[in-house]
Amino acid sequence: MKNSIVFSITFLFVTACNVSTTTENKGSVQLDSIKIGRETASEIKHFQGLYRSHQSNFLDCVSGQLFVLKNTSIVDSLYNLILPNAYTDEAIYVEMKASTDINDSGALTYSDGIKAEQKNYKNNCIISDYWCTGFEPFWVIQISKNEDLIDFYNPMEQKTIHFVYSQPEIKNGVTTYSSTDGENTIKISIKEEKCNGAIDKQYDFSAKVQLNNKTYNGCALKNYSNTAGLQ
Repeated sequence: MKNSIVFSITFLFVTACNVSTTTENKGSVQLDSIKIGRETASEIKHFQGLYRSHQSNFLDCVSGQLFVLKNTSIVDSLYNLILPNAYTDEAIYVEMKASTDINDSGALTYSDGIKAEQKNYKNNCIISDYWCTGFEPFWVIQISKNEDLIDFYNPMEQKTIHFVYSQPEIKNGVTTYSSTDGENTIKISIKEEKCNGAIDKQYDFSAKVQLNNKTYNGCALKNYSNTAGLQ
């Protein structure tokens, strides 16, 4: 009888220990799950900025932060559609929904809701020296010290001739930029005077462009950025 009582007490003690241990383990698993969920979940937000497909770089126009973009198949498809003959690191303007990577502050993951278009004076958030344009034929030039470029875009060929930025020469009220890529040469002369561009648009500067052996005449906008105006 005495041995039976001892066995019963021992059994109850062991059983109690087992119940206590199981409850603690379940609580630990639940806490770990919550912790993992918090670490992996990330809020999806709206972003707008400049995307370069070559290294999947996205410059956020609001914060000025440069991210590496993940899940880029849709973004890259639009990039190739807009710039079928892009040079390395040529950018397009993108608005999209994406989530930040909690484990990597320098990364974004594309989600959905994308809008993409060619970079222009209306959407570019990095201040340029000038944007120049002409008609018959239509052409566009971006001159930007901040982006280290002088880009001549020909829509007929869907191609940009890219030059490295050069400091201008200012003489007799004319600002002149000259550059070469080794194969092409460009000279852009900008003068402050009224210039008629599109039907309902008048500019404060005229632009004369000598690209290799061809001359283009058009108009220019100075120090222009239509969004955040990043330096």
